Amino acid sequence: MSVRSGDLTEKWYEYVYRDRSKSVRRFVEAYPDRRALSVSCTRVGHDYRFVRPLLANPDEVLRAGKAALRRFLADGSDRDLGDVYLRVTDLPAESEVALADIRADHLNELHTTRGVVAETGPVRPKVVRAAFHCAKCEAVTRHVPTPGRELRKHAKCPRCNSVGYLSFAPEASEYVDAQDAVVLDPEREDESVTVLLEHDLAGSVSDGKEVRLVGIPRADRADDSTVAEVWVESVSMECLTDRDR
Repeated sequence: MSVRSGDLTEKWYEYVYRDRSKSVRRFVEAYPDRRALSVSCTRVGHDYRFVRPLLANPDEVLRAGKAALRRFLADGSDRDLGDVYLRVTDLPAESEVALADIRADHLNELHTTRGVVAETGPVRPKVVRAAFHCAKCEAVTRHVPTPGRELRKHAKCPRCNSVGYLSFAPEASEYVDAQDAVVLDPEREDESVTVLLEHDLAGSVSDGKEVRLVGIPRADRADDSTVAEVWVESVSMECLTDRDR
């Protein structure tokens, strides 16, 4: 289903932000010290022209949600809020998939799944806005938004238009905490997937915890192989109590 990005931005404002405008404005004013905003999908109701695109094309819909936040900028600027984390919860039942059943058809869609944390890696800095230095004109290009695992950069220097002179400038880049967690399917513990946790989710769970995860399955291809490894980019996560299981 094709929905214009402007329509999606308006739906975010109408459904999610408008009736909590004071708290949303405080969040925007606290950015980038605060980057994560909790959003329950129940606020959207049953508008299929919002819910279906959210599930089928979450990257576009979440971008529209971040664009809608710009209405709350006190200075009236068009400041980029692209690395805000919209922690979407309470997805409809149709989004649910067993962790062991994630297949190619689920890639780049928004899904809810459950699992048991088997292993957590160290919390490490992750680039969210990459800066690059041009060896020709000496300009530093700040802050290319860098979601996921792939470092993004300009094809050419934005100042002098030269190609081949850009190098990553770590000291001028922005970082958040990030952590990999290996999560097992609670029914089929021989099946697991690596989940990337960022910002407030990094360090929030320990081994053995059962979690409900809202995330976007991704695929990374190694070297020249045609077969990719699946991992999940977390959108939101909560630990489950005994009553929830």
